[in-house]
Amino acid sequence: MKLKDNIASMEAYAPGKSVPGAVKLSSNENPLGPSPAAIQAASDVLNGIHRYPDGAATALKSALSKQWDLPEEHFLVANGSDEVFALLAAAWISPGENAVSCRETFSQYRYAVHLFNAQMREVSLTHGHFDLEAIGKQIDENTRIVFLCNPNNPTGTYKNHKEIERFLTGLPSHLFVVLDEAYAEFAQAPDFPDSQSLLKQFPNLIVTRTFSKLYGLAGLRVGYAVGDPQIIQGAARAAMPFNVNNLAQAAALAALTDEAHRKATLELVECEREYMTRELEKRRLCPLPSQANFVCFSLKQPVANLWSQIADRGIVLRDLASFGLPEMARYTYGTRNDNNRLLSILDELLGLES
Repeated sequence: MKLKDNIASMEAYAPGKSVPGAVKLSSNENPLGPSPAAIQAASDVLNGIHRYPDGAATALKSALSKQWDLPEEHFLVANGSDEVFALLAAAWISPGENAVSCRETFSQYRYAVHLFNAQMREVSLTHGHFDLEAIGKQIDENTRIVFLCNPNNPTGTYKNHKEIERFLTGLPSHLFVVLDEAYAEFAQAPDFPDSQSLLKQFPNLIVTRTFSKLYGLAGLRVGYAVGDPQIIQGAARAAMPFNVNNLAQAAALAALTDEAHRKATLELVECEREYMTRELEKRRLCPLPSQANFVCFSLKQPVANLWSQIADRGIVLRDLASFGLPEMARYTYGTRNDNNRLLSILDELLGLES
């Protein structure tokens, strides 16, 4: 038997590592944990796990519809954003066609495209940012999807509203753009894109969001896409039945209404983002300007050389070699104690003076 060439060429996903006894701040998870309302909601449906879930995620779609002020047929709920990307590729890209994105971004775009034996065209980031002009030059008559991560994972950088609007204007009708906004809720820049208005302006735009970050539900795997019903319903046809389980649906629905948890998370990120940026700049570690719940900075040497020593001292961060950035580390903002611990470790190992 011969493994299909497109599958054989695919690289396994490299998740953020964890080490017993160390604080895991390598995967952009919520340091405050899940929403208490979500925990209660998931607990309340435990006695019903012998029943299949609602395959249409009706209640969750209804809540999202109200939040986005769009009809329910504009929404696709899936087993994390990863599945959303795969479903979009399954429905809308064929062998011989291509998608376009950047090299130093979330690897699951590449996975989704290669899974269906299509070509992934990638350009490099420019100073840590998506290069929309370079991406545009890669588009041809066989391009079906453009993937943009905003803010970008792993750099935390963003393209503003005018830049995204300008890029979307004039794109050919044979493709659509996936704007991955997994971290958009953390963005505070006044010119950050208003994707809700962009959706109403551009029918070839699909926006994706996740419950893994802000809402602290990474372990339950819930994500969604919102956009033109033709694109959304096409992708929905490719979904496995009952792809979002009972606990995930109940927890996500409850988390949407837990304003206290949401506010506490955003306040922590805002405060610690400012603090860590300032402290890393003092140490000349070149932090990139982030609008996400993490910071990307340079260790001036391969992170692999120091990763174990940092982890052994109590903090796990992300080595970005799999993203093509071997000397860069990504660190999820933790509590002030966690963040100070990392800074002390860096001072010790690198001989830094703040």
